[in-house]
Amino acid sequence: MKVRAIDFVELRVEDMDRALRFYRDTLGMDFPLSGGGADWKELASPPVALAIGRGPEPPGSIVLGLAVDDVDAAVEELRAKGVPILKEPWEADVCYRAIVQAPDGNVLMLHHRKDGTAG
Repeated sequence: MKVRAIDFVELRVEDMDRALRFYRDTLGMDFPLSGGGADWKELASPPVALAIGRGPEPPGSIVLGLAVDDVDAAVEELRAKGVPILKEPWEADVCYRAIVQAPDGNVLMLHHRKDGTAG
């Protein structure tokens, strides 16, 4: 497995509207916004996007999105190396993903965009 790029940094939040107001209005991060429903928003801030999301990790957690060529193969390679797999690979509208745990409990999302881009 080889990481191609950091695709995004996701900040876990409790209140999506409040978080968006803070990052867009208070901090002036008026980058183009893409969505993924009520639980995921992404601010296109090249070279690394800022994602805001709600999920199983508590608010204040950070998830690092790492671009890989093949999510399924990466998961199997990491599993063989004893890396905890927190969520098996799944397909979203624009990408494939899986979640693994790094040492010290950090959460990493293995990520492959369907359009092949990274970073």
